[in-house]
Amino acid sequence: MAGLYEVWQRAEVSRRLDVLSGFVAMCVVGDDNARRRLARLVADAGAALSASPPDLTVAAEHLDELVRWADTEWADHPYRPAEARPDEADRQTRDYAKDLRHAALPARVRHEMARIELSLEVRFAALCRQPGLDCRIRQDVYYVAGRAAMAFDLGHLEVAEQEIRRMEQVGSVEPR
Repeated sequence: MAGLYEVWQRAEVSRRLDVLSGFVAMCVVGDDNARRRLARLVADAGAALSASPPDLTVAAEHLDELVRWADTEWADHPYRPAEARPDEADRQTRDYAKDLRHAALPARVRHEMARIELSLEVRFAALCRQPGLDCRIRQDVYYVAGRAAMAFDLGHLEVAEQEIRRMEQVGSVEPR
């Protein structure tokens, strides 16, 4: 399977391509030549991203051409998507990366991941609903849940399960 950094790069290009191509598609509805140009750019970028190994340089070049086109034709358009703030861009890219990684995994591993993810969500929600949970303990539960989610996102399923157990231990401590 591709390295984490490569998956992240693919996800970033895919995210930006999806957002901008959707906008351009809306702008070129009645122009057959522009629609063909957009379809070619998106198809070529998609082929580069789907190649084995992915050709991120070629995909980025097609994305850059699409950006230049949008900047030239629709820079002042009121609905032109602005670049997301870094934190929002990372959240969106993370979702794309999870989808890319998920699609490459065997069904057995996907089922195991679904079980662990559900376990994390259910146990975290149950701990957060505990009445009278001390503020400091609640912060610790959030912190450990974040560690579990990060381990899960990185594909370290055993570590994610360890962190879930740790989260339950932290949440079961009686406040002083």
